[in-house]
Amino acid sequence: MNAVIPSSDLALVYRKALKTWRPVILYFASEHCPACESAGPVFRKIAAPYRLRANIYMLNTRESPRHPLVTGTPTVLFYKHGRLVKTLKGIGTEETLAADFARHIGKTKAPAVPRKQRHDVVWLRQSLRQLCTIPRGRSLRSCAVPM
Repeated sequence: MNAVIPSSDLALVYRKALKTWRPVILYFASEHCPACESAGPVFRKIAAPYRLRANIYMLNTRESPRHPLVTGTPTVLFYKHGRLVKTLKGIGTEETLAADFARHIGKTKAPAVPRKQRHDVVWLRQSLRQLCTIPRGRSLRSCAVPM
C-alpha cells in the first residue's frame, strides 16, 4: 500500500515465502524491544486460529535478513498473492489486529457445535445381535433343544 517494493529488492528468503497462494503475514520484532515483548503474546493469540489459512512468520530482526519496509519494531506486513496489502507499525489494540486478520485473511470457521446423536448406538448393537439371518436361524433351530 505505502510503497511498491520490487521483488528483486527483497532477500531470497522473503521471495520464497511469498511464492504461495496462501496469504503471508510477516511479524518483525526485536528481542530488546519492550513494545515487542508485550505485542508478541497478543499477536500469537490473534494469529493462532489463522495458522491453517495463512503462512504466519514471527521474525527476529537481528537474525533475519533486512526487509526494506521494516524501519521499527514491531511491524506486521500482510501479503496476498505476493503483493503487499497492509503494513502495521506496531500492532495497535487486540481488536484492530483481529479486524486486520479477518479483513485480509478471512474469517475463521465458527467452532463446531456438538450435535445430538442421531442414532442410539447401544440399541442398534443389541438389535443387530438379535437379528436372525437365514444361516444363523438354521443353526439356532438345529441347536435348540425340544421340550
